[in-house]
Amino acid sequence: MIFYNKKLFAKAGLDPNHPQLSSYADFLASAKKLVSSHAAKYAIYPTPTSEFFQSWYDFYATYIAESGGQQLLHNNRATFNDTAGRDVVSFWHEIYGDNLAGKEVYDGDPFADGVAAMSIVGPWAISVYKGKVDWGVVPLPTKDGTPSPHTFSDAKNVAMYASCTHRQTAWDFLKFSTSKAEDGKFLDITGQIPMRTNILSTYESYFAKNPQYKTFAKLNAGVVEVPNVPNSVQIWQTFRDAWSKSVIFGEGNVDQTLAGTAHNIDELVVKK
Repeated sequence: MIFYNKKLFAKAGLDPNHPQLSSYADFLASAKKLVSSHAAKYAIYPTPTSEFFQSWYDFYATYIAESGGQQLLHNNRATFNDTAGRDVVSFWHEIYGDNLAGKEVYDGDPFADGVAAMSIVGPWAISVYKGKVDWGVVPLPTKDGTPSPHTFSDAKNVAMYASCTHRQTAWDFLKFSTSKAEDGKFLDITGQIPMRTNILSTYESYFAKNPQYKTFAKLNAGVVEVPNVPNSVQIWQTFRDAWSKSVIFGEGNVDQTLAGTAHNIDELVVKK
């Protein structure tokens, strides 16, 4: 989801209660007005560092939204050198090219500090920014403004290893810790959304008391994770390096870089 700072939007002359952010064209127009009006130095500020996982929070989240829930790989082939991928890359390339997003590491939280007017967040942000930012929330943008698009789950999962020597005990623990009752306690304590169907009706009383979490919970049925494949860290690092060079820092042709990166990742998927 996108958190936006209502005060900064109002300062820029944008409607803080009905922001125009659903399509790429609208998002870019709003971003440019936020910066040109000096309401904020940057419209948005994804972490620009080179760690392999950083692409989950800029490219991948928006690619999932634009592609209708496509993962980075399908049938051991890269998916992102397609129309959706090229549209997403073009969108972010314009954001960085027009200096609407920061390219350097920021020592702090640019959204909380008012340096950036928007941030890509999960439900954790509700408690983090409580009392610090007067925020609103909208889904991630897509090219044509798709309502309720798919999004990245950033799930924190649990597994039992094949080497486990007490499998029945471990299995009983897993069933207990992910039961309806325990998931409810997890939600109540952390505000993190359990990976369950019918989440709003299952924990109706929680969402009645905490309505701000409903927006995130409504997208629960359409969340997507990273592919579980060998060489996954190397795959994501390959993507991140290409993204940083071509999209963030504007070196080379982005479409050619996207195609070359897809080819390189295809080779990594089948590499033993």
